[in-house]
Amino acid sequence: MIRRHTAALAALLLGALARPAAAQLAVAYTPSGEDVRLSRLAFTLDSIAREAMEDQSIPGLSVAIVKDGRVLLQRGWGTTERGRRQAAANTVYQIASVSKQFTAAAVLRLAERGQLSLDDDVTRYVDGLSASYRTISLRQLLNHTAGVPNFTEFFREFRRTLSPAQLVDSLAARPLLFAPGTGFHYSNSGYYLLGLVIERVTGQAYGDYLRDQFFAPLGMGDSEYCGAGGDQPVPSGYVRSRRGGPVHTEPWHPSVLYAAGSLCSTAADLARWEVALGEGRVLSPESWREMTTPVPAPDVSLRMAYGFGTMVDTTDVGPYLHHDGAVAGFRSQVAWYPNERLAVVVLMNQGLAAPEPIERDLTRAVLGVTARPAPRLAERPAPPARRASGSFGPPHPFDP
Repeated sequence: MIRRHTAALAALLLGALARPAAAQLAVAYTPSGEDVRLSRLAFTLDSIAREAMEDQSIPGLSVAIVKDGRVLLQRGWGTTERGRRQAAANTVYQIASVSKQFTAAAVLRLAERGQLSLDDDVTRYVDGLSASYRTISLRQLLNHTAGVPNFTEFFREFRRTLSPAQLVDSLAARPLLFAPGTGFHYSNSGYYLLGLVIERVTGQAYGDYLRDQFFAPLGMGDSEYCGAGGDQPVPSGYVRSRRGGPVHTEPWHPSVLYAAGSLCSTAADLARWEVALGEGRVLSPESWREMTTPVPAPDVSLRMAYGFGTMVDTTDVGPYLHHDGAVAGFRSQVAWYPNERLAVVVLMNQGLAAPEPIERDLTRAVLGVTARPAPRLAERPAPPARRASGSFGPPHPFDP
């Protein structure tokens, strides 16, 4: 790791200074090109993080970067929990909609084992839904093409318990947004329903199933359904005031977001997850292919970019699989660059900040890529096709 290289270099230099001049000549140490590169990279990554924190009024930020199985960076900056603790790589944050990757992987694992089919309709597992839901498959819930209304767009009480019956009743009272399979609308409701499917099939609580199937086997000891441990409260974060400074905010109740965004984790744990997922240690090759393949667009004017719990894009450094999350007081971003075998995780306790630009800057620094300049007005390209994933943006500041 960078820290070890730096510490080793410092120890050698200090040891040399403590010896007589003649001895110093005998033990002279010349840093290798790799040592110098890692030192410069560490300085660059640190500068990117600090500048972003200042620009976006972020109290606490944690980052983990793993390339080719090697940890390049795991650390935190700033503070958490009203300044009580120093942020670190193992600081626990609410990860909001990044939770959808775990929900999707859980459903795919159950399909691999023959415990369900992605083409099953949701009413086979969830009672109380209206007749229109009989035409909705689990596959359509996974890729947001089911037409299910997004409850966080009309639900407004986020700090009290939300029971499955309340959620199901509220959905049953509303019409679908479109016929299943004919459109795209990002829906937390769909992933909430998938959590109920997981519980119905396995007989386990959603968080317990994830712990047994993913967290424990992968060594993700700091990941859990938020508040499940009992000894620690749900983490709380900040938003920006009108003057730009951080203001503490109370967390949402975990039951509200459930399988759509209720998990808590760390940068270090999520980097383990991204690497394991991307390297085929979580799902079969076929399941991974389905998870990372956007559904064909129902409209030729749309460019679909969502698989199952994963956004599929291409950047200036190549193919890019990612997901972000936003909830009261927190933002998160996880990314896997398959061609580079690179995982980058950015977590922050500022609910109105933007993690993706930070992740992109960190990635470019690691790969030695210079950001492309924005086109001049005279070179403005023609408007692209509408992008279905444009509705990923939260309808209000605290929506995941």
